[in-house]
Amino acid sequence: MFEPETRLLAPETGEDYHFPFSPYDIQLDLMKSLYTVAERRQVGIFESPTGTGKSLTLTCGVLSWLRDHEALVERELTRKIEQLREDITRLERETAGASDWITGQYETMGFKKQLVELKGTKDLMDEYNKRLLELKQKTLKVKKKRRFDSAKVKDKVDEQLSKGEVEKMALEDGDDYMVQDSDDDDEDIETGEEDKTLKYKPIQVIFCSRTHSQLGQVVNEIRRTEFGKWVRLTSLASRQNFCINPEVRKLRTNALINERCLELQKNKGKATVVDEIKKAKKKRKVVDKCPFYNKQAVEDLKNDALFEVQDIEELVMFAKQEQACPYYASRAAIPDSQLLMVPYQNLLHHKTREQTGIDIKNSVIIIDEAHNLLDTIAAIHSQEISAEVLEQARLHLNAYKTQYFARFSTKNLLKINQLLFVATRLCKLLHLQGGDKSSTSRMISPIDFLTEADIFNLNIQELLEFADKSRIAQKVHGFVQSCPHALERDEVKPRPKTKTLTTTKNFLKQLEKDVVTDEKKSAKKAEVEDSKEHPLLEDSTPQKPLVNAIRPLLSFLECLAEDFDDGRVLLSFDGKEPKRSSMKYLLLNPGARFEEILNNCRALVLAGGTMQPVEELTEQLFKGCPDRVVIKSYRHVVPPDAVLPLAVARGPGGNELLFNFANRQKKELLNEITSTLMNVCHAVPNGIVAFFASYDYLELFYANLKESGRLAALEERKRIFKEPRGGGAACVEKMLSEYARAARGHCSGKQTGALMLSVVGGKLSEGLNFSDELGRCVVVVGLPYPNRNSPELMERMRFLDRSLGPTAGNEYYENLCMKAVNQCIGRAVRHIRDYASVVLLDARYCSNEKVQKKLPSWISEGLQSASRYGQAQGSLIKFFKNKAAKNESQ
Repeated sequence: MFEPETRLLAPETGEDYHFPFSPYDIQLDLMKSLYTVAERRQVGIFESPTGTGKSLTLTCGVLSWLRDHEALVERELTRKIEQLREDITRLERETAGASDWITGQYETMGFKKQLVELKGTKDLMDEYNKRLLELKQKTLKVKKKRRFDSAKVKDKVDEQLSKGEVEKMALEDGDDYMVQDSDDDDEDIETGEEDKTLKYKPIQVIFCSRTHSQLGQVVNEIRRTEFGKWVRLTSLASRQNFCINPEVRKLRTNALINERCLELQKNKGKATVVDEIKKAKKKRKVVDKCPFYNKQAVEDLKNDALFEVQDIEELVMFAKQEQACPYYASRAAIPDSQLLMVPYQNLLHHKTREQTGIDIKNSVIIIDEAHNLLDTIAAIHSQEISAEVLEQARLHLNAYKTQYFARFSTKNLLKINQLLFVATRLCKLLHLQGGDKSSTSRMISPIDFLTEADIFNLNIQELLEFADKSRIAQKVHGFVQSCPHALERDEVKPRPKTKTLTTTKNFLKQLEKDVVTDEKKSAKKAEVEDSKEHPLLEDSTPQKPLVNAIRPLLSFLECLAEDFDDGRVLLSFDGKEPKRSSMKYLLLNPGARFEEILNNCRALVLAGGTMQPVEELTEQLFKGCPDRVVIKSYRHVVPPDAVLPLAVARGPGGNELLFNFANRQKKELLNEITSTLMNVCHAVPNGIVAFFASYDYLELFYANLKESGRLAALEERKRIFKEPRGGGAACVEKMLSEYARAARGHCSGKQTGALMLSVVGGKLSEGLNFSDELGRCVVVVGLPYPNRNSPELMERMRFLDRSLGPTAGNEYYENLCMKAVNQCIGRAVRHIRDYASVVLLDARYCSNEKVQKKLPSWISEGLQSASRYGQAQGSLIKFFKNKAAKNESQ
């Protein structure tokens, strides 16, 4: 990759960044800082409160740099080539006839070598740009203006599917499910064919965020700018988000959709006729061939997506019209994209990143909503597997091995037996130690775990390579789905006798003794009469789809194959329900997994509305490169008088508000919360959102509220909503819609708005927008410290104490609490004309300077501590009276 000698300087005005309107000072400074970070190969940590236009600022800043950098590379490359040609000509002229011609020739050879390399790079760049230009012209030429109704498109797709456009294939003899010696005939759909042709690779920008909805918002922001006219943008997502095959989408879970998609891709050719003799011998499962995986249609859809900025929903709409798979089209567009929009998993997990085809080398990476980056990395690289899933994996592998035993090669049989041995030993480990009726847990190191499970002598890495190459998880899953009755056999099929057994066969026979089924089914289910009469027909009774039990087992083994010092294994035993016992691999050192990204990317930007405290990021992720790190924290765009932050030490009844473990269940404190909320509801108009430490504590408060008879009095002032512990997205959306209507004044009687009772870390504490009337006040009850006796938390704290110092674990514990509080605070004040109050109910917010320092700067700088609640009530009344008067005057 050619790197220009000239350094770019960040532009000074908003017009240079193509910002769609005049930027605020903090927005301009953030764009300049990001531009400099990308140019100087640095690491930027930027805190910009929600409502400051952070996403638009980030994209304008980085795309301005990308535009200028691409132009600079082209200019500098051309200039360098011309300069080398001149230098070569000059040296050849000077050395002609000179006495010291050897030195001159040596210098000339060096220049010629540089010239060949740079010309090669220039030729590849020109070829790349020419191909893109031709592709764009071709795409624009054939593209028609699309105006269509999504409902009509869906009807069209369903009609075509019903007419038989989905090809049917009968799987002959089940050979597609058997592991072969070499699976070269099965194309690896996940990784695709490797193209070794030398190509020019421009710098890519990878924008990463937590949810697809957040990425979609960023795409819409880009469309508002000049960059939307030329940037090649691709949004990546899972099959669950992209799949347009109605038969596959019915499966609902991502794991089942993935399995079904891969199963459909391997089917080639057209349906074949199975002769009647074979029909009588064996049932066949008829499998669909996906009509949307058409390579030419996928290629056309990819080209359309490259030259027109689209979010996920729009790409799916176009894909339905074009009858092409948007999942594979988006992946095909990755190499030619300038800007990739990816969720956390696709970037932070090494294997997922490789399978998706994302190359992070020399890229500029922006991770938005990065306040929980450490916990996200740890969660992505941790894996839990239950005793029930392990037992299923054991049964599935055993049935699979029994079916194909006589046809496996010795090598493949060895690996399958090893997998079966691992599944059996892990099952026994949970059953043996979970024998009593109590529920216990213990934490052990991976090496001790391997020893206790008696699998320390197996080469797990080789086993994983075999599983990956043979696609054993997919094949076993396909087999048990096609032959569910194989799992119900009372006895193992007799194996064909052989005259001689090799040493390897003897070893396999010995291994098999360890994996014989301990329990047998009590009775064999009767075959359905229709199935007996018609072997080709499946049982008409709808059956629950079988979950792939092999993939979780392999994911758990992948964790064990990593560095032993970075993780622990938590064994949890449930004496009452043994099948709920589990083993979980915990990643303790997120920095080790993040190091690959840090070392390969050109520049890295971590951004969020509440990044405090940033010290744990620098200590755990960037300890080896402190010189590269640039940290900036910006104030909110709203004026200081638009936010009223209050810390309250005592309630209206005079009791100290100290919500620690010993006090928080006392009736006096529960009654103080009620009295405080009643006072707040009288002072604050429209919507109020109150956050409690947990669902259990919210339920305790609500039960006390009803028992005390004060619920009716509270409802006279505000309509009460309570965040449900369960319920899906539709349930939450309905509740939020009703809350918004009530908060804006559509209430009954004397009600002046709505009160939402929510949970810290729940469905409403992150990613939701309580702007304007929806959130005139945010109340945080107590400090939501996590359970310190949790085995996982205790082990993480011990690890941090060992690696970073004796106080690092406790610092991490406090940071977990304060990051959760800061997320709740960020739900209100979402734009420059918004205003709200923030009420923090706990004496520690008043007295503990360490707690105050970890609040966002736009809160801590103006925080008013009230030793008595009356002081806070007076401030609230005055604040909202001033705002009402100001609004009336405007």
